[in-house]
Amino acid sequence: MCFFRINSLLTVIPGLRALAIAIPVILHVFSSCDKGTEPTITGNTIALTNCTLIDGTGHAPILNAAIVISDGLIVAVGPADSTTVPTDARVMNVHGATVLPGFINAHVHSGFDRENLATWANSGVTTVRDLAGPSSFAWKEKISKDPYCALLVAAGPMISVPNGYPLVPWGSPNMLPVNSPEEAQIEVAQLLDSGADIIKLAMESGEAFKMTIPSLTPEEALAAVNAAHQHGTIASAHVLVTRDLARAVEAGVDDIAHMVVDYLPDSIIDVMLDDSVLWVPTLELWHHVGGGMGEAAVSNLRKYVQAGGKIALGTDFDGYNARFELGMPMHEMEWMSQAGMSPMQVIVAGTRNAALACNRLADLGTLEAGKIADVLVVNGNPLEDIHNLANIRLVIHRGVIIRDLES
Repeated sequence: MCFFRINSLLTVIPGLRALAIAIPVILHVFSSCDKGTEPTITGNTIALTNCTLIDGTGHAPILNAAIVISDGLIVAVGPADSTTVPTDARVMNVHGATVLPGFINAHVHSGFDRENLATWANSGVTTVRDLAGPSSFAWKEKISKDPYCALLVAAGPMISVPNGYPLVPWGSPNMLPVNSPEEAQIEVAQLLDSGADIIKLAMESGEAFKMTIPSLTPEEALAAVNAAHQHGTIASAHVLVTRDLARAVEAGVDDIAHMVVDYLPDSIIDVMLDDSVLWVPTLELWHHVGGGMGEAAVSNLRKYVQAGGKIALGTDFDGYNARFELGMPMHEMEWMSQAGMSPMQVIVAGTRNAALACNRLADLGTLEAGKIADVLVVNGNPLEDIHNLANIRLVIHRGVIIRDLES
């Protein structure tokens, strides 16, 4: 929801007031991320053997699999009897543990923070997508070279209008106001040229806040989305209610940030399915908001999933005045499960589909030859119990072992 911190208590939905600011608990911070030092890489080639492989594509697991990593990339992966392990590889027998792609949280804030990025990486969340943050793209590029910090995919400031969201109601400066379709196209192009990975549109009319907030016109929204597509990237849209969802879908956005919490008609779902629109439901946000919003969001997610809609994992971390789960988002996945998503669907949402939301499916999100070696190894089978994703045994980020509980 991108509910940015404010000092005053502001009514959001009848009976709801903003919660006090809570400081996330920092689980662990690697010293190399704090100091910006280069990691020590032991061996150029790593091979994980005797593993159960869940590759992120949604395909059935491969038992007794192997994966070979060299120079930060996956060079071979598949059944052990058909995967060649180089003689000079550092072979690591994981004794039947489950190997998955590194997870991706496709909706966070406070991503421009070393400690947060280190904690995410340490938990197996090797990539995060920051929606509506600063334009510190040089810092983003620098920190993304450190394997002990999660890769940061960033939208920069939200595309909005003067006196629009999130300036109103939150007073947030993380917005780029435009006044015409021509200006929207120019500003988006300049934002992407300056280092933004994707763009985010503020499709917020104020209905959820019981107020009227100026918002992008259909022509401005369409121009912004077209500019993003012309630059080879995607457009995400902030929406909270169906009225604004319809406007965002009409503009051709690629994913929706936040599940709507009012009535979700089949007619909109049909259009979204035809256009392959991803939905990032941020159930954790809605449970923090309270007032039944969490249950409404879960219900609408269930409806979209049953219709065949694609879901990407995202929590809106630090986007509201509450304590969000920093690290592997187990609470979010529990609520996704309550919405009827199978463990495999949850895993795909946090890997392949979340990579789509980052415009990085070409090199992230699945365990396939040629992709960046972001690998999570856990004890137990997450297809039997999704909580096994927290039973971390090994984390590899960009081909570097950053966490090894066996050593």
